[in-house]
Amino acid sequence: MIIDTSYFLNKSVFIPNVVNQPNIGGNNPNKTDVLKQEIDEKEAKLLISALGFEQHKELSEQFNTDGSWKTDALQKWKYLTEGKTLENGKRWNGLRYSYGSKKISIIAYYVYFYFLSGDFSTYTATGIQIANAENSETQTPNQKQSEAWNTFVKMYNGSNLCGRNYNFFQNWNGIGMQWNGSNGQSNEVSLYEFLSAYPEDYDLSFFKRETIINAWNL
Repeated sequence: MIIDTSYFLNKSVFIPNVVNQPNIGGNNPNKTDVLKQEIDEKEAKLLISALGFEQHKELSEQFNTDGSWKTDALQKWKYLTEGKTLENGKRWNGLRYSYGSKKISIIAYYVYFYFLSGDFSTYTATGIQIANAENSETQTPNQKQSEAWNTFVKMYNGSNLCGRNYNFFQNWNGIGMQWNGSNGQSNEVSLYEFLSAYPEDYDLSFFKRETIINAWNL
C-alpha cells in the first residue's frame, strides 16, 4: 500500500481509534484492521481508474513488501508518488506528502469517503444496523463525505473536470465551487494535469474523470 492508517489522523480525514490495539472480547476485526482492508481495496481501485491495470501493476512492483522503494525503482513512479515540480513552476505534490507533521494523500480522501459510508452502518444477522449510543444523537456522514470527495476531485481532476473549468474554494460549509472559473490561483496541479504534462512516461487513455457531489451524495 502507498499509504497507511497514519494518513487518517489529521482533521479533514480523521478516523478515531486507528492505532493498533488488541481485539479483546470477540472475533470481530478492530477498526484499524477494517481501515487497512479499505485502504488496500480502494487504493487499488483508484489507481486502476487513473492508470489502468498494467500501469498500476508496474507501480506496485516498485515497492518492497514493507512499502519502501526498491533500489531499481523507476524515477517516473517516484515522481508520481512523492511529487515533482513541473517546468512551468507549478507543483504536483504526489500521491502522498507531508505538511509539517501532517500526512496528506489524495488516496486518503478517496478512502475516507467510502470508509465513512461503511462505518456508519453495520451488517448483522438481523439486517443493516446503525449504532445509537445512549445520550447521543446519530447523524449521517453525508456532509463530511461530500467535503472529502470534492477535495479528492480537486486533487484528482483539477480544472479539467469533465471538460469544464471550476474554481474550488473553502467556505463555512466546506468546499464551494464556482462554474466557469479556473484553478490558476493555485501553484499546485492535479493528478490529471501531472500525467498530462508527461505523455512520454504515462498513458492517460485509462484516466476516468470524476465529478463533484453535494451533501446528498448526488
